[in-house]
Amino acid sequence: MKMIIDTGRNNPVDPSRTNCANWCNIYRAGVGASPTADTYNNTVLDAYYWLKTPGESDGCSAAADVIGCSRHDEMCNSADSICKGCNSSISDMPDAPEAGKWFDYGMYQLVMNGQHPWKP
Repeated sequence: MKMIIDTGRNNPVDPSRTNCANWCNIYRAGVGASPTADTYNNTVLDAYYWLKTPGESDGCSAAADVIGCSRHDEMCNSADSICKGCNSSISDMPDAPEAGKWFDYGMYQLVMNGQHPWKP
């Protein structure tokens, strides 16, 4: 049996989440290895792959009346999420848009915290 590994958001700068159940727009996550079938052990690992497009929001972190989200997700307001008021040490953090929509701030986090040759 072989497997693939999703490396689209698996390179956290600080791997200590307050709760491993927190999954939505994780602050400090970074893009991992680029998609490839050239793996370190091809007897068990078929490929590294980005299952979710880096830069797409995992879900809306604000109520509909704040940024126009019709599908607010409470999991996107965790202590580990990118959202206003979720992380007291960061004052300019924006709320995230609905799932699947482009999220500039989220993509910036993935690039800056990532593991890849095209990091600025």
